Amino acid sequence: MIIPIQEIINEEIKKDHKDKEIVSWHASRLGSCLRGMYLERLGEKPEEEFDDRKLRVFHCGKLFEDWVVGLVKKQEIYKVETQVRIENKEINVSGYADMVVSNKEGAIVYEVKSKHSQGFKYLYPTNGQEQHRKQLWAYLYCLNIEKGNLLYLSKDDLRVAEFPVFLEDKELRDSVLKDLELLNKAWKDKNPLLLPLPKKDSFQEKFCRYHSKCLKVGEKIKK
Repeated sequence: MIIPIQEIINEEIKKDHKDKEIVSWHASRLGSCLRGMYLERLGEKPEEEFDDRKLRVFHCGKLFEDWVVGLVKKQEIYKVETQVRIENKEINVSGYADMVVSNKEGAIVYEVKSKHSQGFKYLYPTNGQEQHRKQLWAYLYCLNIEKGNLLYLSKDDLRVAEFPVFLEDKELRDSVLKDLELLNKAWKDKNPLLLPLPKKDSFQEKFCRYHSKCLKVGEKIKK
């Protein structure tokens, strides 16, 4: 008897990964290619769909996140809210914060990311990956909470690295709000050419799933 375990896993994960209509800019995509964000919201098909391995990687991240959140929730001195919906119609952004932890001293927003242990060496001396900092800052802005922490968890040995993000960070504020202003202007005018192309060999270029379309996109693309 042969049980197709890998096939069972793949098919189960696919059930949870369904494309949904995008009606605002997702905070989790901040820091990525702006033209790619535009085309994704437009409903354009990416150059490559996520393969089974990539979907499994995403699912592993969710499993680790749930485990960490569960540990924090066991600490009875805190109030813990998970998958907190955030939305700001003024700047047209939405998403879900992984965890908001509060007590009598105040509240803090956590964004949990899992990484291979080798990836930890690239976290220092940075303050966390820029796209993650932008995502968390957007959550702070929408929830009007002063501080958040990026929490990176090693999938190999359960090491943790934490980096604070502050609502008062002017550089982050200017960067996030500028990106959203550009996105909203391009969407209103139906003109993705208002959005800059990512720099060559940058994270945004490397991981844009619409890169060839970003290069060829024209003014007449319509919603």
